[in-house]
Amino acid sequence: MRPLVFNADDFGLSPAVNRSIIRCAHGGLMKSVSLLVTHAAAEDALRLAAGLDEPIGLGLHFCLTSGRAVSPPEKIPLLAAPDGRFRHGFLSLARLLSSSLREEAVRQVRTEFDAQSGRFGELLPPALRGEADHIDSHQHIHVFPPIMRLLADAARRGRFVLRVPTEPVLSAGRLLRSPFLFHAKGFAKKRILDHFLAKSRRGEDFGSSPIYFGIIDSGRMNVSAVEAILGTLARKRAVWENRAMEINLHPWKVAGEENLVPEEASAADRAFAHSRHREEEYELLVKHTPQIQAKLLDLGISASRFNRPG
Repeated sequence: MRPLVFNADDFGLSPAVNRSIIRCAHGGLMKSVSLLVTHAAAEDALRLAAGLDEPIGLGLHFCLTSGRAVSPPEKIPLLAAPDGRFRHGFLSLARLLSSSLREEAVRQVRTEFDAQSGRFGELLPPALRGEADHIDSHQHIHVFPPIMRLLADAARRGRFVLRVPTEPVLSAGRLLRSPFLFHAKGFAKKRILDHFLAKSRRGEDFGSSPIYFGIIDSGRMNVSAVEAILGTLARKRAVWENRAMEINLHPWKVAGEENLVPEEASAADRAFAHSRHREEEYELLVKHTPQIQAKLLDLGISASRFNRPG
C-alpha cells in the first residue's frame, strides 16, 4: 500500500481552528498536522493533540507572514514591527529577499527559524516528543531559495520530511472542472510557486519528498477535489507507484465560531478563515471518510503519516 498523508495546516492559529482540526483527526483519515508557533493558541493545539487516542504526526509550519515573531523584534527588524507582528506578505517578502538588504534579511530569517524551531521543541508535551516528522511553511514561503536551503538543511539534520510544493496537474480535467475560475487561479498560483522552486532547485537536493496536492485546489480541497485527484491517480499509476503523497487541507468549522482567528493574524488569513469553503474541507474529513477510504483501498493507497506508512 502506498502512503497518502492528509495533512492539516495552521494548527495553532486559534482555539476554534484547533478544535476543528482535532474533530477531523477523530475521523481517521487525517493523521498529520502542521503547527504554527507564531500564535498564542499553539500550546492549546498540542494539549488537544496529546489527548487523541492515536498519536498524530506533527510538523513545524514555519511562518513569517502571520502572527507575532518568536524572536525579540529588535533582533529581526526587517521581518517584524516593534510589537512583534510580521511586516510582510508573500510578495513583499519576495521583494525583500531580492533587494539590497537580502544578506541581512536572510540572517534575520535564520534567527527567526531557529527561534520557531526551538519553540516548537519546547512546546511538545512528553506524549508527543516522538511524533514530529515533517517541516513546511505558511503560504509556502520556503519556495524562496534562501528559506528552502534553511528548511532543507533542518530536514536533513532531523530526518524530517520536507514539503516541496510542486504539484503535478496529471490531467486537464482537474483544471477545467467547475468552478473554472477558481481552478484557473489555483493554476496561476502554481506557476508562481514553480518559478521560485526552479531557482531553489539549483544545486539543492530535496530528497524523496512526497508528491504534493494542495495548490490548484488550495482552500477548496473538498470531496470533489479529492475524488478528482484520486481519479487521475487511478489512470496514471506510474506517476506515484514509488512515491508517498500528501493532500493538504485547512479544515475549519466556521459556523457558530466567534472570532475564528485572532486579530494579529494576517488580513489574508482572516479572509481565508471565514470562507465557507473551510467547512467543505471539514466535512470531507468528518462525514465523507468512509467513501474516501473505499476509493483509497481500491487504488492500493493507505491514509498515513509521514515516516509511518499505514
